[in-house]
Amino acid sequence: MKYQMLIELQVFGPLDDLDEVSDRLADAPYELHDVIDFDLSTNLKTGRLDVTMIVDVTTLEQALRKTRAATRAAVHATGGAAPDWDQTFREVGTHAHELTDA
Repeated sequence: MKYQMLIELQVFGPLDDLDEVSDRLADAPYELHDVIDFDLSTNLKTGRLDVTMIVDVTTLEQALRKTRAATRAAVHATGGAAPDWDQTFREVGTHAHELTDA
């Protein structure tokens, strides 16, 4: 089953280098496996990041786990450390849509 996922993140702290970081973050998922059509939009003024992707899994719970893991892995791939993930990024929403073959 394929799910189109959206994770809405809010960055806390200085936003000075968010433009450069978001550029690197947008390119990182191409090296991740099991993630299709990754996209990132960034609001540089508010620090809001919207991460979308399609994942192919069996259940919605698996889709949520895979999406969160892929997003965190993308942060690591840009050279960012994520031990304080919950202090720097706060998930403000998650949306899922089950995709069907036409």
